[in-house]
Amino acid sequence: MRFVHFRLVGPAIACITLLIAGLATIPYLGVARIDAEARQQQETLVESNIALWISDIEFSLTAWTIWDEAIANLDNRFDREWTDRNIGASLIGTSRTRFTAVLDPADAILYSRTAATVQDRPFFARGATAIVAESGPLVAAVRAREHATVRNGIPLPVAASRIEVLGDEAVLLSASLFQPDFATAVPKGDRAPILVTAMPIDGSLQDFFGQRFLLDDPQVGPLSAVAANRARAEIAVSPEGQVQVLSWRPPTPAADVLYHSLPLVVAVSLVLLAGGLLMFRMTRGTAQMLVDREREMRHAATHDFLTGLINRALLEPEFKALANRRPLAVVCMDLDGFKAVNDTHGHAIGDALLRVVAARLRSGTRQADRIFRLGGDEFAILMPDLSATEAEQVCNTLLAALSQPIVLPVGETSIGASFGISLVVDAGTTCDAAFNAADAALYRAKSLGRGRVAMAASIGVRPPQTDRRVPWADACAGRESTA
Repeated sequence: MRFVHFRLVGPAIACITLLIAGLATIPYLGVARIDAEARQQQETLVESNIALWISDIEFSLTAWTIWDEAIANLDNRFDREWTDRNIGASLIGTSRTRFTAVLDPADAILYSRTAATVQDRPFFARGATAIVAESGPLVAAVRAREHATVRNGIPLPVAASRIEVLGDEAVLLSASLFQPDFATAVPKGDRAPILVTAMPIDGSLQDFFGQRFLLDDPQVGPLSAVAANRARAEIAVSPEGQVQVLSWRPPTPAADVLYHSLPLVVAVSLVLLAGGLLMFRMTRGTAQMLVDREREMRHAATHDFLTGLINRALLEPEFKALANRRPLAVVCMDLDGFKAVNDTHGHAIGDALLRVVAARLRSGTRQADRIFRLGGDEFAILMPDLSATEAEQVCNTLLAALSQPIVLPVGETSIGASFGISLVVDAGTTCDAAFNAADAALYRAKSLGRGRVAMAASIGVRPPQTDRRVPWADACAGRESTA
């Protein structure tokens, strides 16, 4: 009788077992693909944020390199005392830079200075000649772009950087071109001096970037030593030219969920209906978790981590989205007096000031407006459905708000701002053309004495046919900025 019962029930049990096994196998099919996509997204995010970090460091050096007085005292005539006070001592005293060198138009060392606190460290103990020699590829890259970025108004930074590793020490090595800002002094020849700087990275590279990007088990080493199952990003080179890779244990959300669901899979074998419902709920929870993580990663890639404002990655998409709500006011703005706050009180106070500026810009604009931080103390605003007069009134209101005293941990301070406005009324106007016109107006506002609002006289449908580049040029063309 038992054998008969088995023959009758056996096939049903076998079918149910196969069905349960099939249902239990389904999650495995997508685990590898989902985890591979999560790994790729994290690698892209890390590489993008490292590039943005280096770009911000390069932009901060423009306070010393884009300066008429620097051209006058380094190129037109060399004033060593001025150079030591305004380049060497100023950079080492007010930034994280610990080595500076000025190269003449022939790329020979004109001046160098190393902070006393790092003179015994292996990288810096080799001397200025060795450090400048290692910066040769960076200097060559700057020279190649020296005459490719000329434009009216204040020029864009021309710089190249790389992280270099010597033993346990990591240093950000940069080369930046000296350029005039208002052209009261210009280089004597076809080539201008170049600033070479070295900024040590505190602690180990794996700790520095691991904590910054919340990476799991970060390690730094040659590419050949990285296991295939680890995520990676090229971040540095050794003095011998060997590529150094930051690697970490990639996120495995799907595999983690599957591992923790194994007890529930056993329960499914006992109660098919209850197990199926439970798996459905878990799948829905997993999908929601992945959607949330992707949303967080997208937000981090398109928003400024300091102020929370939109960054230049969304400049072109937001312009296109608002361009049909004409007239569209395009505003370029930068702060007046921000460098003095940074030089006097340090970057932490400067960051606090930028957060206050962002809050005042938000409170002075509408929900429909879009505010961007382009980098440093440069901002942009898109304001749809406003006439020229209305846009100018809004900017004057923002100017008044930004001019109000700001209470910081070191005390009360005041800054100003300058605004340039262009009005998009033509459906064919491009992002590049609109921002070029606004930037020209901003430059005119600064040349008239700063703390002003200037309206662009006219705007073209197409950007000028030139090799000049502006801070938003790559963003308007759908490329990531390399400056």
